[in-house]
Amino acid sequence: MKTVKTYLIRKPEDIDEVISMSERYPERAKEVEIAETIELTARQYDCICKYPFKDYRFLTGKGGYKDGYLQVVELTCKNKQPLYANPEGSSYCRYLGIKLGD
Repeated sequence: MKTVKTYLIRKPEDIDEVISMSERYPERAKEVEIAETIELTARQYDCICKYPFKDYRFLTGKGGYKDGYLQVVELTCKNKQPLYANPEGSSYCRYLGIKLGD
């Protein structure tokens, strides 16, 4: 099981809000399980950073809890920090976070 420590921000406006809230409240970060990793193009990555509420088919039906662990989708892009999304079964980033701590 691969995990990451992140503070998942509920319905963020954009990545700037995620970063700001994560820096302001690092004590709210929790270990979550990475259920799947998806490699994005630079265009897809930038779109998620700007518009987390947009529909992304590759997120549909993912996230939520499984066997007591909160599941996230790790969104990666070459030369960019990974993002962690918990769509709670939806097709948008209902919760979005970045890696915190070591």
